[in-house]
Amino acid sequence: MNYFFSAAFFKIAGISIVIFILLDMLWLAVIARRLYFSQMSYLASIQNGRIVFSLPAGILAQVIIALGMTVFVSLAIMVENRLAAAVCTGAFAGFVLYCTYDLTNLSFVKGYPVFITVVDIAWGTAQGLFAGVYVFYLTRFFRPDF
Repeated sequence: MNYFFSAAFFKIAGISIVIFILLDMLWLAVIARRLYFSQMSYLASIQNGRIVFSLPAGILAQVIIALGMTVFVSLAIMVENRLAAAVCTGAFAGFVLYCTYDLTNLSFVKGYPVFITVVDIAWGTAQGLFAGVYVFYLTRFFRPDF
């Protein structure tokens, strides 16, 4: 457990958080912007034809998710120091985290789109897979003894 309080882990986690947020911003603001707008604009605040996000809440959520994925993938690397283990664990963590969010919304938010649920879970799984890759290589860089 000392590893999670080490300088190496803080560097890996910090870089992972930045990568995760950049990927999520690319997804939400560029790649899937129109999709989310067409499917969910009735649930959101709209300004100048765009969905307005609460930046503090959004960034905090992304930091927590990215940190969680970094911890899960790091644990997988400790158990089995292979890229495949890191990627599979990351993908599964992303799947579980995004299922929790989207299926909870689907269960009680009136009119929450099933299509967005499926797309968002797929994106979360991909985000976890990516986290498996970059956490694995960041760990190799900052902790070559692993």
